[in-house]
Amino acid sequence: MGKRARKKKSGGLWIHLFLVAFCVFVVAGVYWQYREYRQLKVELADVQQQIADEQQKTLDFQAKKDYYNSDSYIEQIAREKLGLVKSNEILYINREQ
Repeated sequence: MGKRARKKKSGGLWIHLFLVAFCVFVVAGVYWQYREYRQLKVELADVQQQIADEQQKTLDFQAKKDYYNSDSYIEQIAREKLGLVKSNEILYINREQ
């Protein structure tokens, strides 16, 4: 009986060692996956911020395009840069300047 009891104890020891090693590998795997998850989450936040920034730039460019195509801007440029006036306006020139 003494030998059988020893075999069961040594067999139980191997099972315990295997379970401990298995648990260590599982915990290590979970840790590395969690670490990678956190890193990917940070990268996702960065990419989402970049997308938001680019969308804002697109809106700004669209607003500028709309302004540059507006009649008021074209009239302003015609008056300031080209010196044009409307047909019913009188242009006064100040020679003192």
